[in-house]
Amino acid sequence: MAMVEEDKLERIQQKVEQMGVFFERSGFTPMTGRVFAYLLISDPLHQDFFAIQEFLKASKSTVSNALSVLTTEGLVDYITFNGDRRRYFRINTAGWLNSLKTKVRRVTVLGDLLQEVLKERNQESCPAFNNELKKIVFFQNYLSKGIEQLIVEWESRQANT
Repeated sequence: MAMVEEDKLERIQQKVEQMGVFFERSGFTPMTGRVFAYLLISDPLHQDFFAIQEFLKASKSTVSNALSVLTTEGLVDYITFNGDRRRYFRINTAGWLNSLKTKVRRVTVLGDLLQEVLKERNQESCPAFNNELKKIVFFQNYLSKGIEQLIVEWESRQANT
């Protein structure tokens, strides 16, 4: 039985590492990514500070900073239980979903900014670059419209389920 539990622990550690690297490449610090990954896979879904610290074998300050970032961004929240002074951290799925929507909608902002850049550029100098930049603006605007339409469709489907 102990061997089965060790195998499972090793698989979970590997998965946390894989997901942590993914989240790191997405903009998190290494530990923030690993804390988030651990909370995604942990059972039960809520974990206290010391369980997170022990699993990740990290310093108190590193885990604390990671949880602070995740909480501030609305990706993680915490619950408490009567008679227990500890806070139990968990993934805030609603906050994570809102964060994902916000990030994909940023495509619109970049398209708008690039459109302004095009207005300021001298259209006579570097015409090849300006044309390529116009393609990028068109692509950004195309993505933006598609993303917004997909979000609206998705939300409509969610409301009907």
